[in-house]
Amino acid sequence: MIALRCRPRWGCCAVGLPRGVSAFRTLGPASPRRLAAAPAPPVLPLAVVADARIRAALPWLGKLAYITLASGFLMTDIFWLRGILAAGYMALTIYHVLQLHPLRIPLFGSLVFCGVNTAMAVMLLRERYLILTDSESTIYGEHFESTMSVSSFKTLMAHGKMLLATEQSALIKAGEVPDLVLVLAGEAEVVLEGGNTVVAEGALVGEVSFITGAVASATVLSRPGSSYLVWTPESLRQALEENPSLRNGLELKIGRELMRKLALGCWTADNLRREFKALEPP
Repeated sequence: MIALRCRPRWGCCAVGLPRGVSAFRTLGPASPRRLAAAPAPPVLPLAVVADARIRAALPWLGKLAYITLASGFLMTDIFWLRGILAAGYMALTIYHVLQLHPLRIPLFGSLVFCGVNTAMAVMLLRERYLILTDSESTIYGEHFESTMSVSSFKTLMAHGKMLLATEQSALIKAGEVPDLVLVLAGEAEVVLEGGNTVVAEGALVGEVSFITGAVASATVLSRPGSSYLVWTPESLRQALEENPSLRNGLELKIGRELMRKLALGCWTADNLRREFKALEPP
């Protein structure tokens, strides 16, 4: 009769067989099965992450991180949402970095989300609270601050060009589709049948034709030493279609300019009739 005899950690073998004959292959020492990977080493020096004060503060840091993230998702303003989320993910990244055995995936995930939200917050900051150049700041403060935001103004400036007149030349030609011109400094001269008139600093020229799409009814000449901001109708109309905020701001600017010219008596009835002729029904 053959019996099996088992020894702990050595497997089983048959008893009662001739010497040298075995019914089962003798097993060697059983290798312990690795149930989990070895814990990750700390990111920072052990003396830092093992500090008692750090260990005591970690739970509070984790709670603060998640409270900050929850607060960010409650924001209705996109800039504050991005900024608070960036702060929350930064706190969460620090929480993982200070662990004795940090989890790599949550650590790098928090770091990526922190970077993305920080980059978006910086972009929104530049759009909303742009640091304008000295010349742009002057133009915005004097001509556009009451009608459009800084971001809309930057878009408007990106589609225009500065022109410094060194000699007299035509800014707008009668019978042609005119550009929209803002007199930044100096003057411009409007050539009319009854005599020329001067357009002073801060005035818009070509604004009615820009609204109606009609050709210019008069020629406008630059004056040496004067500076102008010029927009071509093609590029500006495309920008207005893509940016409703810019369109509303520019329409408000043009509307105020028309009211100003009417109040100052810059236009006669004949001037107005010629300017708005394109709006008359056929």
